[in-house]
Amino acid sequence: MFPKKTDYDLVIVGGGLSGLAAAVAAGEKHLTTLVLEKGRTLGGDGNYVEGAMGVDSAMQKEAGITIDKTQLLQDELNYSHYEASAPHLKKLIDASGATIDWLQSLGVSFTKVGPQGKSWPTIHTFEGGGHAAIEKLKAKADEFGIEFVTSVSAQRLMQSNGHISGLVIKNEATGQYRELTAPNVLLATGGYVDNPELVKKRTPFVGRLLTVSDGKSTGDGMQLAWAAGAQHYSMGAIQYGGGAIYDRQTPPFVHMMSQLGAAATQEAILWVNERGERFVNEDVNDNMCHAGSAILTQSRVFSIFDQTAVDHLAKVGLYKIVGNSPVSPDTLDKLPEEIEADLGKHAPYLTKADSIDELASKLGLAKLPATLARYNALVGTGADTDFGKNRDYLTAVADGPFYAVELGVGMACALGGIRVNDNNEVLNDYGYAVPRLFAAGNDAAGMLVGDTYAVTLPGSTAGYAAFSGRNAVANM
Repeated sequence: MFPKKTDYDLVIVGGGLSGLAAAVAAGEKHLTTLVLEKGRTLGGDGNYVEGAMGVDSAMQKEAGITIDKTQLLQDELNYSHYEASAPHLKKLIDASGATIDWLQSLGVSFTKVGPQGKSWPTIHTFEGGGHAAIEKLKAKADEFGIEFVTSVSAQRLMQSNGHISGLVIKNEATGQYRELTAPNVLLATGGYVDNPELVKKRTPFVGRLLTVSDGKSTGDGMQLAWAAGAQHYSMGAIQYGGGAIYDRQTPPFVHMMSQLGAAATQEAILWVNERGERFVNEDVNDNMCHAGSAILTQSRVFSIFDQTAVDHLAKVGLYKIVGNSPVSPDTLDKLPEEIEADLGKHAPYLTKADSIDELASKLGLAKLPATLARYNALVGTGADTDFGKNRDYLTAVADGPFYAVELGVGMACALGGIRVNDNNEVLNDYGYAVPRLFAAGNDAAGMLVGDTYAVTLPGSTAGYAAFSGRNAVANM
């Protein structure tokens, strides 16, 4: 269905978390606003986020959490090798606590605040997950009379005397086109993780990457902005979700809650490459993006564990908490039945053998027996002198049967492609604003990172989505 009118104060392209935050902010400013969503449902990847980053929020103050903002800024700039924009990152950090408080004032609920793995204690976990936050923002936008249309996409930005004047839209159900006039357009299309050609420009390893997203983040905002004169800016970073079950027959989201996946990727037992050689300290998974990068240095990767590990994880407890989530289970109680179910359907990513020699033979991992002997010897000494794995997670692999899970790398989002200033205005090649064109969320978040997503600052994607949508509207 096309919009009710053809003239608006603001058109927001994308109905995800940043678009909805902007819509509420626009309602607070009494702007006549339209939100275009090319899919049939709202929320985008915001439906799946765990929480939002904030510093000096009311929740943190109540919990007695204090963070040195200057040190945080320096640490994140160092992490990005100073490819992040210091002024933009500083503005986000300075406003992030107030952004969390603003979300709470709108009815968004959080269960707790703290770290995620080895990180700053900045993630405010959404009660009910990201979808619950999306529903609260949509309800508030409805109260303000914000108009939403779904299955309608933006095709081209229109300009008059160098200023944005509107855009051409397409009804995805009928193929019909219309023109809208608007003095302000905000691009909030979620980045480019679902566009294989754009991902290929960022990394050559697309064949082993598994996209865990809503499927709609195809780089629309970047391409609309570029066509209107925006700078082709750094593609930023892909947010790797660490290791993931490598399954080309099933959509990746099916394995997102898999306990087998948690055992293979999170429990820091033993990872080997296509030759059966160990190549990294497995507790690298404390930083999921570092883990993803490490896995991609090899042609193939297998997670190896034994029956003792299965029994321990299922009945006793985890070897280490699940660092990629603000919530970690006590046990993987469904792990044995998941293994039996996958073996029963001959899942190609899971291999079982009674001996290590048999496992090596089945998978062609010639050096696996020698690798395992070396690894178990290191476990015996309590010191990983090869790669420096934390001694607390040195877990033997000695009691058959043995299991191997092949790993790929999950991708949750991809950041960047558009350069913005501190007002979230889109900039051209000369560093000047394309008048009345704004970008928020993952379309603009390349300003915050270098080549690796900052999981050291957990919740930063969702936190930036809310901040940048609101910040853009404040500066219109």
